[in-house]
This record gives sequence, C-alpha cells and structure tokens, in this order.
Amino acid sequence: MPVLPAVASEPPVQTACPAVEARAWAFAAAVLALLLLWFGAMGLLPFSADLLVQRAGLSPASARGVASLLGVVQLALGLGLLPVWPDRVRGRIALAVAAFWWLQMLALASPAMWVDAVPYDGFPFLGAGQGLLKHLGLGALGFGLWAHWNGRATGRRWALRGLWAGQLLVLVWIGLLKFTAYEARGVEGLMRNSPLFAWLYEGLDVQGASNLIGVVELATAALIALWLWRPRWAVPGLAMAVATYALTTGFLFSTPAWAPGHGFPYVAGSGQFLLKDLGLLAGALVLLAAAGRTGTRA
Repeated sequence: MPVLPAVASEPPVQTACPAVEARAWAFAAAVLALLLLWFGAMGLLPFSADLLVQRAGLSPASARGVASLLGVVQLALGLGLLPVWPDRVRGRIALAVAAFWWLQMLALASPAMWVDAVPYDGFPFLGAGQGLLKHLGLGALGFGLWAHWNGRATGRRWALRGLWAGQLLVLVWIGLLKFTAYEARGVEGLMRNSPLFAWLYEGLDVQGASNLIGVVELATAALIALWLWRPRWAVPGLAMAVATYALTTGFLFSTPAWAPGHGFPYVAGSGQFLLKDLGLLAGALVLLAAAGRTGTRA
C-alpha cells in the first residue's frame, strides 16, 4: 500500500501570537520612554513648578525643587528604557519605572487632589487626582516589561492582572463621574472643540452628552472585566478601549492643551492628563495580544 506523503498541519493559533505580544510590549516600552522623556524635560521648566503650585498646593520654592527632581528622575528612567541597553538592564529600569508611577498614587491622600466645591467635595470626586488613577496601569506596564525582558512567567501574569485592573479603575471611576454635573462641565470643553464629538451637543444637552460617554465607558469596562476569566470574550471591550484612548489623545490637537506662552511640545495640566492615555492604550494592546493566545488566562 503506497505511503502518502505527510501533509504539514496548520500551525496552531498560539504560534503566531507570542510575536504579536512581543510587539505589543515593544510598543509599551516606546510609549513609557516617550512619556518619561517628555514629562522629564518639561519638569526642568518653570511652568511645571507653577503647575505644582496650582494643583498640589506647594510653595513656589518647594515646587521648583520637586519639579526639577521629578524631571531628572524621569529623564534617567526614560533613557534607561531605550533599546540601546541589554534587556536585563532595561528590565531593572522598568522595575524602577513601575515603582515611580505607583508611588505617585500616594498623592491621592492629599486634599489637593480632590474637588473641594460643594456638593462635589471629597471622595469620589477627583480633580487633579484623575491623572493619578492612570498610574496603576502605567506602573503595571513597567512591571510587565521587567517580567517580559527577564522571562518571568509569574511576573508576567501579575503584570497582566495589573493592566486589567488599571483599565477597570479608570473606566469605571471616570465613567461613573460622567453622570455628575461636575464632570459633564469638565469634559464639555474637550468635546465641543473636537470635530469628532461636537455633534453630540446638537441633539443632547451638556449632561446628556456626558451621560452617553459614561454609558460607553461603563459598557467597555463591563466587557474588559471578563478578561480575567474569559480573555477572548473581553476582546471587543479592549478594542473599544483602544479606540477610546486614541480619540481622547486626539483632544491634544483640538483643545488648547499646551502651556500658555510655550506651545508644542510644552503640555499643560489637561494635556498631561490626556497624554497618559497613550499608556492605557499600550496596556489595552498588550491585553489584546495576550487574549489572542489559546488558553490564555491571567
């Protein structure tokens, strides 16, 4: 009986996905380096100290010292993530990057981070502190890069969980705030200046437009919440998150988000808040890539 030639079977789905995931981590490293170098360079300029005076309630002298110190630290960390160093060296820097972002979340204990105008004073009404919510995901990116570059499977799993939690923290918290008059007024300027969102106000009032955005954000969070148990079921939510962060980053080009008297690349407070969405976008892409591997579970 003739022997039939062996037919090469189709490669399993997961063989292509590790390369996709590696590209997602490479993009995450580039995003973190960009943010750290950008913010670090701005930290050495006077307007960064002025922001700390306004938003953190520091004295001018203290603000200058803190802004300069943070600027130098961010520049050093950003340079350490560049692909000119061995992965093990970059991994140690990435671990320091994780600590840098996470430690800043301690500032949420400061009253200056919360709204202090009745009836929206105190928890859960964040003012300047909204940007700090994004640091959970940014820190998880740094931790994940350490695990990725050092081949730490357990560290990678925890990093993915951190990215998942970081997505939910921002989308749920800020999504719920969209149903308040305080947040509706806050996002009105961003959306009215954007050609992609201005049309909402043709058929809806200020609160109605904000409510609609809130519904979308909470629906996105509900889908992403499934990632821990059914990663592939969360894919539509992660895709929605990627689109959301791409759109919100676009506000930089439609809203006066640059420091007065400076312009590009000097980003003012609202612009720095928006720029951090690049890190959330990178985190969503990493979760998407991980969800594409057969049997992936955090």
